Amino acid sequence: MKKHWMALALAPFVAGSLLAGGHSAAAATPFSDIDDHWAEPQILSLARQGIVNGINDDTFAPDRPLTRGQFVVMLAKVFKSNLTTRGTAQEARKYFSDVDESDYYADELVRLRKAGVIDDRGAFHGERKITRQEMAHYLTNAYRYLYKQDLSSIINVKNVPFKDAGEIAPGYRDDVVIADKINLISGRDNGKFDPRATLTRAEAAYVIYRFGQLVPYDDIGVRSGSQLAKIQDAYYKNGRLYITFTYQLPSAGYSGQIIIITRSGQQLKIDVEQVKLDSSSSASGFKQTRTIVVDESNVRTIIVRVNGKEEARFNV
Repeated sequence: MKKHWMALALAPFVAGSLLAGGHSAAAATPFSDIDDHWAEPQILSLARQGIVNGINDDTFAPDRPLTRGQFVVMLAKVFKSNLTTRGTAQEARKYFSDVDESDYYADELVRLRKAGVIDDRGAFHGERKITRQEMAHYLTNAYRYLYKQDLSSIINVKNVPFKDAGEIAPGYRDDVVIADKINLISGRDNGKFDPRATLTRAEAAYVIYRFGQLVPYDDIGVRSGSQLAKIQDAYYKNGRLYITFTYQLPSAGYSGQIIIITRSGQQLKIDVEQVKLDSSSSASGFKQTRTIVVDESNVRTIIVRVNGKEEARFNV
């Protein structure tokens, strides 16, 4: 069954693998240690896509800390075909003094370095546990690479909404604010960000799953393409935004999701709502009209993105 994802970005002001030393697990094999775990859906989804593996055939170890090298592999994989840079492990020493070509993450590290996602700071420290502020930095760089957009131009990064703002390294402060506003890495329940805390494998899987929802889908096998025929209406009612649109698919046998990315208010945030498309048995394709209700305010412009490319804009 083919899939197609489309992103609708709603903006107020702007037009705007978890590897462990080489062990792996079959992508479709459930892990014995994540039953009823809060991140079980995200872990299994990433495992099916080959983005995360277990530490052995049936163990994921969700509460084990994540290393920087493990994160690099996971981040490169979630990009799929959208990471277009080329590089090999043999080039690693050109950028990082402590990375050998035999390191399991060397290939992915070089590609992400060339994409500007990972900084060249002399040494990488791949076996060190990754911190929350480091992950925020890399994910913000990844978003910038993916959409060629610097979110600091539309997010007020001067207002750091955490009680421990002074503990965030100055070089990471803007990225922490952005990662929070686009709902990738949020603060703790106590109002702090806890920038130097490490992440577990489950926490990292949850974060990378959310980032994966922003990655344009690699739509293979679509002959004539799909299209958003028109947005028929976009209006507010009782403080909620209603969007009615018609979506066309060219032939039978499709299923998938429409991903609605909403950005609203002065503090720009992104939420994700998934709407399932129906399958069709018609040889000539099908057309669907859907109404989506979004709990958002102050949205002025709807930006339609198909596979990451902006196709249209509509005023509310």
